[in-house]
Amino acid sequence: MSDVSDHPAMSAAPLAARSGVGVYAWYVFWLMCGLNFINYADRYIFTAVSDTVQKQLNFNDFQFGLFGSAFLIVYSLVAFPLGYLSERFSRKIVVGTGVALWSLATLLTGRATDFTTMFLARSAVGVGEGSYYPSGTPLLAAWFTVKRRSSILSWWGASALVGAGIGFLFGGFFDYPDTWRFAFYICAVPGLILATMMFFLRDRERSEGDPEIAGTSKVSLRETISRSWSIPTFRAILLQHAMGFFALAATSYWLVIYLSDTYGAGSGYGAAALKPSFASILAGGLLVLGGIAGGIYGGAWSNRMRRKHIGARVRTGGMGFLIAAPFLIMALGAPYVLRLIPAYQAQAASTQVTIGVAIFALLALGASFFLNVYNGPTSAALQDVLPPNLRAAGGGLELTLAHILGDIYAPAAVGALSVWLGTLLPGHQIGLALLLTCPLALIGAGVAGIWGSRFYRADVEALGVSAETMVGV
Repeated sequence: MSDVSDHPAMSAAPLAARSGVGVYAWYVFWLMCGLNFINYADRYIFTAVSDTVQKQLNFNDFQFGLFGSAFLIVYSLVAFPLGYLSERFSRKIVVGTGVALWSLATLLTGRATDFTTMFLARSAVGVGEGSYYPSGTPLLAAWFTVKRRSSILSWWGASALVGAGIGFLFGGFFDYPDTWRFAFYICAVPGLILATMMFFLRDRERSEGDPEIAGTSKVSLRETISRSWSIPTFRAILLQHAMGFFALAATSYWLVIYLSDTYGAGSGYGAAALKPSFASILAGGLLVLGGIAGGIYGGAWSNRMRRKHIGARVRTGGMGFLIAAPFLIMALGAPYVLRLIPAYQAQAASTQVTIGVAIFALLALGASFFLNVYNGPTSAALQDVLPPNLRAAGGGLELTLAHILGDIYAPAAVGALSVWLGTLLPGHQIGLALLLTCPLALIGAGVAGIWGSRFYRADVEALGVSAETMVGV
């Protein structure tokens, strides 16, 4: 059982007594959760209306995949320089400016009318969102003790999953040719409000228990890169994230279109086919239920494992990815197996859809759960092994490299593979393209996390802090 003090809703009074930040720390926590919520809601509304947008504006799978890759490319390229900038100036200013930029770009997405304008709008969303994780993670972590870092960041990560799920659900209600644009107009407003609040936040450099490194010490760009790269745990998390991000980006981006192709209007089920809005709502529900539960469980799991494995914050993420792989294989492969079963084929179309969707939902829920276990623990581990004055810049470097190596090409690559498979087999082949790529990436991510956890102790203690103290043993 995890320590009660590890729960983000517990022990605010002892924290206040120790550090004098109590109530304000929770204000920072909830503001950052609100920003994380809007971050992912803005991102996944586009996925929710993807089937309608693709058909209305006549984009093929490869073109539509390029929008996801454009966002990720820009997002990745700006993460490191903006993280480095926040160490030189102010984390809150970088985060607040980024939130305002992505909110305006979300507004422009609703105004897009062709490939060029949509490509530019989705690229601009990446500029704003690329500022958030590398600068926001150390900003939040600085307000809580190091022992509670994994739990706090797990709950913070859960707010992203709530946002992603609500983005799916909210977008589903607007998933019609004459209304999808309004979803982007509405969601831009709260982001601008929260950006304004961020500008008035108090900055804090480091938390209790962090190594005593001068917070005012500014590190050069070259030294930031060399010192971060010299940390074995940094490299292990980078490898784990790169492969895990490929699967996460590809499956979430194509999920609604996969459901529409498999059980929707173009699947041959006639009147029994899934409605586009229901496909969006189903995808959002799976993401919310599985993702939030998995994200929160990840923090608790790493806390329980820390007495047996001191590198549990890295190991937990690897185990989550490894367990997610068979769930994803079964979820994506189930329709191919069902079509080979005579008893299934003998059922009415409505019964086939019901059985197929139910099996997919159950297995996808398991995949969603384990796909999101990594979030809090590995974010905490990265903060643990980086010096306090390198956390935003080093985190931005890791994020940039992980996306470049892992997922900036994932939506477009899976879309291109689907187009190629479509020349060999009848119909859209998004499901087969996902099945051939994502499980292998998850297995690689799992092995990287379990293997890389062995370096955690030495990397933490190289900063002059006991690894047991860092994880709260």
